[in-house]
Amino acid sequence: MRLTTVILFFTVFQISAATTFGQKVTYNKKNTTIKQVFTEIKNQTGYNVIWYDGKLNAQMVINANFNNTSLDDVMKSTLKGRGVTYEIRDKTVIVKVDESSFADKIISFFTTIDVRGRILDENDAPLVGAIVKVKGTKLVAPTNGNGEFVLNGVDEKAILTISFLGYETKEVAASKSIGIIKLTLNADKLEEVEINAGYYTVKDRERTGAISRVTAAQIADQPVNNPLMALQGRVAGLQIIQANGIAGSAFTVRVRGTNSIRSGNDPLYIVDGVIYPSSGISGIRTNTSSIGANGVSPLSLINPNDIQSIEVLKDGDATAIYGSRGANGVILITTKRGKSGRASINANLSQGINQVGHRLNLLNTEEYLEMRREAYFTNDKLTTSSPTYATQYDINGTYDQNKYTDWQKELIGKTASTTNAAVNITGGTDKSNYLMAGNYYREGTIYPGDFGFKRYGIRSSINLGATEDRFNVNLTLNLNRTNSNIAENIVPHILLAPNAPDLLDESGKINWANNTVALNPMAALLKTNNAITDNLVGNLTMNYSIIKNLVIKSSIGYSSIKRKELSTTPLASIAPIQNSTSTARESFFGNNYVNNFIFEPQIIYKAKVGAGNIDALVGMSLQNNDAQINVMRGSNFTSDDLLKNIGSAASLTTTQNDFSQYRYIAAFGRLNYNLANKYFLNLTARRDGSSKFGPGRQFANFGALGAGWIFSDEKLFKEKLSFLSFGKLRASYGVTGNDQIPNYGFLQLWSNGTVYDNTSTLVPNTVAPNDEFSWETNRKLEAALQLGFLKDRINLELSFYRNRSSNQLILQSLPLSAGLLSVQRNLPAEIQNKGWELESDFKIINNNVFKWSAALNISIPKNKLLSYPDLENSSNASVYTVGQPLEILKALNVILNTQTGLYTFEDKNGSGTLDNADIYISKFLGQYFYGGLENTLTYKKFSLNFHFTFAKQNGRRSIGASSPGTWAVGNFSNQSTEVLKRWQQAGDETSIQRFGTTSTTTNPYNTAMSFGNMSVVDASYMRLRNLSLSYSLPEKLLSSIKINAASITLQGQNLFTITNYMGLDPETPGSVVPPLRTLMLGLNVTF
Repeated sequence: MRLTTVILFFTVFQISAATTFGQKVTYNKKNTTIKQVFTEIKNQTGYNVIWYDGKLNAQMVINANFNNTSLDDVMKSTLKGRGVTYEIRDKTVIVKVDESSFADKIISFFTTIDVRGRILDENDAPLVGAIVKVKGTKLVAPTNGNGEFVLNGVDEKAILTISFLGYETKEVAASKSIGIIKLTLNADKLEEVEINAGYYTVKDRERTGAISRVTAAQIADQPVNNPLMALQGRVAGLQIIQANGIAGSAFTVRVRGTNSIRSGNDPLYIVDGVIYPSSGISGIRTNTSSIGANGVSPLSLINPNDIQSIEVLKDGDATAIYGSRGANGVILITTKRGKSGRASINANLSQGINQVGHRLNLLNTEEYLEMRREAYFTNDKLTTSSPTYATQYDINGTYDQNKYTDWQKELIGKTASTTNAAVNITGGTDKSNYLMAGNYYREGTIYPGDFGFKRYGIRSSINLGATEDRFNVNLTLNLNRTNSNIAENIVPHILLAPNAPDLLDESGKINWANNTVALNPMAALLKTNNAITDNLVGNLTMNYSIIKNLVIKSSIGYSSIKRKELSTTPLASIAPIQNSTSTARESFFGNNYVNNFIFEPQIIYKAKVGAGNIDALVGMSLQNNDAQINVMRGSNFTSDDLLKNIGSAASLTTTQNDFSQYRYIAAFGRLNYNLANKYFLNLTARRDGSSKFGPGRQFANFGALGAGWIFSDEKLFKEKLSFLSFGKLRASYGVTGNDQIPNYGFLQLWSNGTVYDNTSTLVPNTVAPNDEFSWETNRKLEAALQLGFLKDRINLELSFYRNRSSNQLILQSLPLSAGLLSVQRNLPAEIQNKGWELESDFKIINNNVFKWSAALNISIPKNKLLSYPDLENSSNASVYTVGQPLEILKALNVILNTQTGLYTFEDKNGSGTLDNADIYISKFLGQYFYGGLENTLTYKKFSLNFHFTFAKQNGRRSIGASSPGTWAVGNFSNQSTEVLKRWQQAGDETSIQRFGTTSTTTNPYNTAMSFGNMSVVDASYMRLRNLSLSYSLPEKLLSSIKINAASITLQGQNLFTITNYMGLDPETPGSVVPPLRTLMLGLNVTF
């Protein structure tokens, strides 16, 4: 047997040698390079030559003199005396270190090695998920988060193939420590990069719709607790505003503006193919909780580091296949999947701090007392004998006149700690793979006390494929729990008098200062707002190829959010002067859930037709959504210690008990035609049915048409515009619907009424039934130009869009005689959103030592109410103006009387009194433009990424001298230092009225701040949204301790803001916790 093997070996060797020696090369050139010789070998013989830069200097200049010379002789002559040799396998010539003897070769042939290396892109950034495969075997390994890989048991003579979407595949010879391997972008990098469009994927260069993408690498650079925070400033046309800086709080998200007069403006969220709630999860006491009136963000339940990519679908072509659900845009979230190769474990741990990044400039004690005395004594002409003087504790001697407390430091100045930990294990073959992951996140509070937010999660992804690639099953499961202990909002209390007494007495109890304090923020913190939320998202997808080019697909998804809440008000939290009886004690017990089931069977067909290719898809969507909320109020507890026990309440009533069910059915289709990879046509259609409409109104048809032309592939452009590496024109028009309204609007509903003898009653809902209303309609038009210059070192995408939404769904007020307040109906009003968007990226410096790349996006939106029949007689007459944006404040014209120092208001119609006709000024409250600027710099093993966001915008004045509803300047409340510029004497030219404490001064002040044009100010800003500095530890050091890869990262969020806005934050105005400044130090290790 061994003799046979030897004979066979030498026979094959001779045949191979004969074939090789038959290859001839002719190349004569002086001062050429070794690399050029190898290029000529490939061009003339088809044999590919591979080598390591560290073992052979291929740029070495030589003289080539080969005339019909055999390949073997060319290689010997070229490599002679350079310490290397070569080996020919199949049609590949491998250059390697010269070996000492034939015996060494025999020994090496029968040994295997462990191969380690790192895959980088042209900018020295790690390529995460690149596939390294041993050619001709099933051995395969993906790269980790640092671009590193390990392959065990590899034949030393093996060839490795390294591939990554959008990059040239590279082959290298195996060795124990390959080191760094760099992949280069394809000549047209857009050719291979695939974009998730929901029901299908499309190559980036071939898409006809507006789709923006944020990758896992971009998300990983940010220390955020919600995926939406990772999108801020990274996607043109996407506005994301955080309700406040408390972890878990809600967000306002708009894709290309506000389309609806009513509240149905949220985009559609899809997580791993499953519909996910878009609106905030309402709390049982959101009117007082610092979480905000918008409730809790459902996406706070998802760990951002579990996400592989986020795609934002914006225009009609991209969203029409989702029908009514995609009227306001679609946000697709895809979590990470398993990767082929040996089992790999990745662990990440980061620890950091959170702080309020900016504080108000408030009056000190001396300035504050000057304001108060000037208001009370000088301007209001009051004296120490006046009846109100006894309650002026800050100036009558009750409070220490020399005491100063920085209440911002005391109440919102605490440094909160944050911990983020995650671990995952992944592996598999080229057919099947798996991923198991777990994560933990905790964020503390900036308030005094032990409040915070915790999230725990486990996740799995299993992909099974058949040998013949005809059948595939993918199962993903995500299970998360959050535990939030949220404090009452005490931010308004930072305006306490700076000489107010301590909040706690010497024994640590609430200091009511002999009943001179009615509101003590430390007492508010005794109230509890606890919530435990469980979230499950699961999706099972099956694909089966019946025949060539024909695939049937089935997707079954389920998501569930269950929330249990407890809110308590102990007697100790209430001032003695307000209430001292046990009836003030109360607790609210809440339970709610939202369950969503979706089933989507599909048939996919792909075929070549003439000179082009068609891609067809038909499918159905069946969705069922159940939601329930139950809230009970317990009162008359005998002790604060019993407030958490529902059975201890002497009185128990149901304040809310609602159940709703939403059902949805649709049929959809897509037909795409690709001609010569230059001309593209995409047609989508959908018929939707929704249970939110009455009989005869439940179904509607929607669709879109998109087209694209890659003109850079035309011969004329290639010859005349050689600097243009890519150029495409695309356009689309689509019609979508909107059914984002409450359920059962066409039926008579009933609500809880007055409680009699602990028994709840029922009363008719205030909304009259109406079965005549139907779908809103949104018509979307877009045209775009995509350009790539200098081999795609500069890439630009410029888009113009115009969306018009009509047949508005509104709640129309009814006359009192109707007995009900309003009715749901359609209004023939029309809203327009149009604008320009620019997305671009640049490779500024690109060499072997230093890389610098940048990305910029800018959006210029314009919103307008085109029509609103009979607006002047509607309840919205004081809110909207035809021809103006929806985001306006219809305001009075405020004038400061320089003789009296008081605000007055222009009587526009000369009636002698202020009325609606005098509210005629429209002040814009939105954004003129916004965007983001990102830079990435790499130097050897260091990488620095920083991202700025910016906006030119208007906003409402903030707390202090400029907050609607707060005490007027001069009252028992601190103010911004800007009030020192107030009016003091006749003739003073200023914008701030005189100090005062009586209604003579407070009434005009509060009117001006609530309804006056001066309440709208410039809130523009530029913010360093996030910064990430990382260092990858040396491979030699790690290999000695059996670690594949490790990196240390320092990350920051909201590090500084440049703005003239005088409030706590220009992006999140008002008396709430602003987005916090975050610093995190992390370690990432892969085994």
